[in-house]
Amino acid sequence: ALSSALQYNKALELCLQAQRFAESKKNIKYKIKIAHDLGYIHSNMDLHEKAILYYKEGLRLSEQEKDTFNFANISARLAGEYSVMKKYDTAMVYNKQSLKYFTLIKHKRGIGVSLVNLAENYNGLKQYDKAIETTLEAIKIRTELGDNYALTILKNNLASCYLKKKDYKKALEAAKEGEALCKQQNDLALQIDNYSNQYIIYYYLSNFEKAFDYAYRYINLKDSVNQSTNLASLTELQTRYETDQKEKEIKLLQLENKNAEERSKSESARRNIILFSVIAITIVIGVFSVILYKRFKESNHQKNIIAEQKQLVDFKNKEIIDSINYAKTIQEALIPDEKELKQSLKDAFVIFKPKDIVSGDFYWHTVVKNYHFVAVADCTGHGVPGAFMSMMGISFLNEIVNEKEVFETDKILNLLREKVISSLNKDDGKDKRDGMDMIILRFDINNQNMMFSGANNSVYHQNSNGLNEIKGDKFPVGLHHNELLPYRSQNISIHQGDRIFITTDGYPDQFGGPKGKKFMYKAFEEILNNYKTHPLAELQYILNQRFKDWKGDNEQIDDVTVIGIEV
Repeated sequence: ALSSALQYNKALELCLQAQRFAESKKNIKYKIKIAHDLGYIHSNMDLHEKAILYYKEGLRLSEQEKDTFNFANISARLAGEYSVMKKYDTAMVYNKQSLKYFTLIKHKRGIGVSLVNLAENYNGLKQYDKAIETTLEAIKIRTELGDNYALTILKNNLASCYLKKKDYKKALEAAKEGEALCKQQNDLALQIDNYSNQYIIYYYLSNFEKAFDYAYRYINLKDSVNQSTNLASLTELQTRYETDQKEKEIKLLQLENKNAEERSKSESARRNIILFSVIAITIVIGVFSVILYKRFKESNHQKNIIAEQKQLVDFKNKEIIDSINYAKTIQEALIPDEKELKQSLKDAFVIFKPKDIVSGDFYWHTVVKNYHFVAVADCTGHGVPGAFMSMMGISFLNEIVNEKEVFETDKILNLLREKVISSLNKDDGKDKRDGMDMIILRFDINNQNMMFSGANNSVYHQNSNGLNEIKGDKFPVGLHHNELLPYRSQNISIHQGDRIFITTDGYPDQFGGPKGKKFMYKAFEEILNNYKTHPLAELQYILNQRFKDWKGDNEQIDDVTVIGIEV
């Protein structure tokens, strides 16, 4: 923070002085050390381009001096800078160079550092098998060195790698080992990282009780750390402020003492005037206070009651907002990331805009036995009620598809409806007509087939013949006024380059434009047609921008979800 910045500036000043001394003495070993330190200081000040220049100078001098240790060490530093800048290919070159020369001089700690950095590079390049292999090598070396702090970091990294590879059992095993080490180290940042991994792992293992438990631990610990950091920063600023104030007071007192004799007479007269004025004003105020006391006594009492009520309302509001924000964190953990869809399918995008803090819309994705499932749902209501319905829907879909292995989309919707109705109507016997509109797709890429079922929703299929809307059934997932008919499934042939679009009604129903009207499905379809040859990323940008322009200053009326997929 502030003290760190001051320390780095002081260190930088001293290093530059040392650099001038080393230049005058023409001492290359000093020059190498100073180039390294200047690179380190600039790196900690987030000036990574400048840090790279100093590190490269240190590397050049180390090679010239045939200083193997510093050549390996500075290579590792350079790799770290390029990793921070996400230039993983360049970082890989320097990391391999570092590993080679640390191995040459049999420097175990250096080998361990290089392996950790290499694993991070492989992770950044999404080469998770190599990242895991390299991390395991690093763990072996750090175990030999007895470096428990480094082992804690490595176990967390290993859990993260297995998680990205979707090997959830091994991810949990590594995370549990990391959790035990975190407690030994008493390092809050490492515990936060560990809890973050575990609540995601438990979710994918369908252990929702444990997922909620670790999500709660993660949020509480993160909030606690943030509050401590903020308090330390405020204390530091307060101390600096008080010091400055005292210095000003001392200077002021010195100036006053210097001129005290010259102004003593005039000050005495002025104090007398002020004293008489204060006495007169006090008498006037006293008289008016007696007159007004009774009149304002009742009014003040009422104000106190109102203030107390307002304080209570503010406290309750804060509690509610905190609870909603916690629900948002859990909902975000349950809903898959856009990257997951892109990794699973050829290309995809997601537009997800909750109307409130939490959303009544949700989307869901899983891969089971070469089937890729994608669903979008619009639950009854939005905000907190809709969010709880969405979390219930996600849990039921995971149970039906991942655990019970029901793969036909019509059967999935039939079972989901049974569970929704049963869950909503088991308390008081009243028929609750809450539920959700949904689209569920099953992609069988190898056989060029897509199975579709819809509840009050359609899917758009775009190919060389144009854009075709395929309609689902006209009843929701839940109770409704008519007979509960079974859902239908439809099989659609798909080919490479075909595009699939699914959306809730939040996008086309948004009010805006020059006349304050709905956007409408027709305008949505026109965008899909006009940009059919453009990349999906560009289409995503256009859809976002058109929605923003159309809405203008109007309130967003509903949750918005749009998914585009290219086969």
